Amino acid sequence: MTSRASKQLAAPCPMATKGLTMKHLTALMKLAETLLRQMPQPKLSASFEGELFKRFRALAVIFRAQYAHLLIAILGIGLLSGCSGMRIVDSQVAAFSKLEAPLAAGGSWRFERLPSQQNLEEMAAARRNKLEALAELELAKLGFQAKPQPLTSSAVAYTVQLAARIQRMDRGLFDPIDAWGWGLPGRDFVVVGSGRVIYAPVFPRIEPPWYVREVSLLIRDTKDNRIVFETQARHEGRWADDEAVLPAMISAALQGFPKPPEGKRMVNIEIPR
Repeated sequence: MTSRASKQLAAPCPMATKGLTMKHLTALMKLAETLLRQMPQPKLSASFEGELFKRFRALAVIFRAQYAHLLIAILGIGLLSGCSGMRIVDSQVAAFSKLEAPLAAGGSWRFERLPSQQNLEEMAAARRNKLEALAELELAKLGFQAKPQPLTSSAVAYTVQLAARIQRMDRGLFDPIDAWGWGLPGRDFVVVGSGRVIYAPVFPRIEPPWYVREVSLLIRDTKDNRIVFETQARHEGRWADDEAVLPAMISAALQGFPKPPEGKRMVNIEIPR
């Protein structure tokens, strides 16, 4: 092949021996794409595709070698900062209250389970018991008895209806569908007219899952079976540890009890990393 485009690509690459920057690499990618678009695709020879494939791979190796030390330093700083300090669980809370005064210390109460929350299988029952145990700790701070009465007890002042929902998604709702991958910037793949892939990232893009959690509580006065407190908290994020996030969400949902600001608001709770 003797076209001008093939001569330019066959010439020695001066950036292979000099400092390769992101600006140079991006410009080279744009040049390669321009040449590919200008060249008649049916005449693209196998030898040219092979040479272009080798060039892209060589550039990827050079790029990673020059920026490896920078990447290691960034990862090191991230690991050090991640091992200490606090993290914030931000929850969108909507609370409504009919209570006029704080509860008397040691107010008696019990959990009220819906039919769908009863007669659970072993694993589901264990998760339910763990969720209720987390709520007990938060309710005890508000004047309720440290331990609730049995579910069948009728001699209580209040009943608490507790629900939680956890949804795991592969990606966040606002994550880009075609984000930059590892390797050359701009796209994940470069494909020539014949359909052959001449570049693909060495490291596949791995995205952590996205979690949507919701917690709700309904508190009834058993004297007249009236709902005196209703609250809900919603949190989205990549934290996977339910046992750390759910207590913070319950605490956020009960923030301001017994007379929280009505309507939706954001409540931030700090927890250890």
